[in-house]
Amino acid sequence: MLAGESKGNLMNKHSVFLSGKVFSLAALSSLVALTGIVIGVAFFSSSDEPGLAQKADESIAMISAVKPAPVEGGSIPGPVTIPGIEKKQEGFDFDDEMKLKLKDISEAYAEQAKYPSFSVPIAADELAAKYLPDMPIVTELPADLTNPDSPSLSILPSKFRYFNGDELSALAQISGLPAEETSYVSARLVMQGKTLGNASVLAIEDQAHSYRLNFDVVGLDAIQWKENITMEVEFQLADGTYTRSVTVEYLKTIAQVDDIAAAEVQGEYLLIPVYVSTDKPGFHRLQANLYDAATGAPLVHLTGEEQLLSTSGMLTLKAHISALKASGSEGPYHLKDLMLRRLPSEPDYITEFGRVEESSFEVEGYRFSAYQDKPYTNEKAQRIANELRKLGS
Repeated sequence: MLAGESKGNLMNKHSVFLSGKVFSLAALSSLVALTGIVIGVAFFSSSDEPGLAQKADESIAMISAVKPAPVEGGSIPGPVTIPGIEKKQEGFDFDDEMKLKLKDISEAYAEQAKYPSFSVPIAADELAAKYLPDMPIVTELPADLTNPDSPSLSILPSKFRYFNGDELSALAQISGLPAEETSYVSARLVMQGKTLGNASVLAIEDQAHSYRLNFDVVGLDAIQWKENITMEVEFQLADGTYTRSVTVEYLKTIAQVDDIAAAEVQGEYLLIPVYVSTDKPGFHRLQANLYDAATGAPLVHLTGEEQLLSTSGMLTLKAHISALKASGSEGPYHLKDLMLRRLPSEPDYITEFGRVEESSFEVEGYRFSAYQDKPYTNEKAQRIANELRKLGS
């Protein structure tokens, strides 16, 4: 009799040992799939732990079970492999790579558990990828797609998301073309297959083959919510003409940030009241980044949410002392990169945006000793960290 068998309760040859328990292979498929769901839900169903999704992508893919096809009689022919699982003498367990992935994610969750979801320290390498929602997307390809060494053509819009009344502009460049050669650029703006307007093109001094594009457009006032608009650029080189394009968003705004009030310390928080006005009362969310005024270093990503019952109101951003201490700055600060949204609700159930005219607001700083030094624990993140740590052990 095999090790672990007991009289009247023989284990199937496909049984699995995992974390001190024995499972059938079918049960393991369910367990691994459930683990993927748990991690996936933890990462993607809420904003409690922002910034961890990138770490989760590979792990979730690895622990997504390859479910065996059902066969008559319930037997499983031939060897069965499940990504992230390896066979051991006593059964099956997560392989070393999967355990490292789970440990890595658990450590990230444990770190995030120290901060509220609405007050998260910004790592220097995270700013552009996670906390600048209007970062433009650059389009860059070789002129001759069959020859990667041919001159490179690129288009960089001034931003990704434009609001009604904004000026649309972009930078068009040709790299790898000798300065003495000739190039020309023209551009137009296209929406739903129709040309909205052409661009005025200005060559940039001291930058060979670099052009500033300013679009003169009509018809954008008719946009009721949001439209994708294409900046289509034609590059004329000595060996031919090439067309490249990039898509941006153009939105009608229904709210705006008016001003901020003086910041003050209450308990363990620095409170920053922000005055807003809206055409549509409802649930509004404001996100912003706090920077050190002296160094310009990004410090804390802030989120405030409130149900606005009238056309004017206030959203309060709250920076926790633990996040401020992690940044190492007592201020003064600059509040930048503000993004105001009205979340989906009656009657349209769409996300609508607000305008922010000022690019930066000054925020007063306080000595850390002025705060109540009260540690924060995100119980949800800590609970997930503990479970992932067990799975990875």
